[in-house]
Amino acid sequence: MLDIKLLREQPDVVKAQLGRAGVEPGAIDAVLAFDEQRRALLKEVEALKATRNAVSKEIGKMKDAAERDAKIAEMRGVGDRIAELDKQVAQVEEQQRMGLLELRNIPNADVPDGPDEDHNVVIAQEGEPRPFDFTPKPHWELGESLGMIDFE
Repeated sequence: MLDIKLLREQPDVVKAQLGRAGVEPGAIDAVLAFDEQRRALLKEVEALKATRNAVSKEIGKMKDAAERDAKIAEMRGVGDRIAELDKQVAQVEEQQRMGLLELRNIPNADVPDGPDEDHNVVIAQEGEPRPFDFTPKPHWELGESLGMIDFE
């Protein structure tokens, strides 16, 4: 999985390199948008938690019971907002994680451009391919016919 820090710091480089492999720049932009949203939500959560902590200290020093009860009620609302934002952060983090999982790794400079293995180039071949007097089956068909794999 690509490091989100690399995407943040060098988005154009990542887009260019992944573009060689057929990845659309929009996929990278989507991951970065989730990252910005997540960071904004975390900033708001941290600010609310700091406010709640500061007010909690004030509440402990208050003498007037009515004022203290009002502040406590206000902080319950802040706590509810923090819980709501935490849920949003979890959702955005999951969307970001899924976007990152869908991005492939940056290809090595030696890898030919192309979206799949059909664009690969054979560099060396050892010996000649063995001739068969039958049509070879792929491993998934062999496994299924031998009862070793059950795709159902």
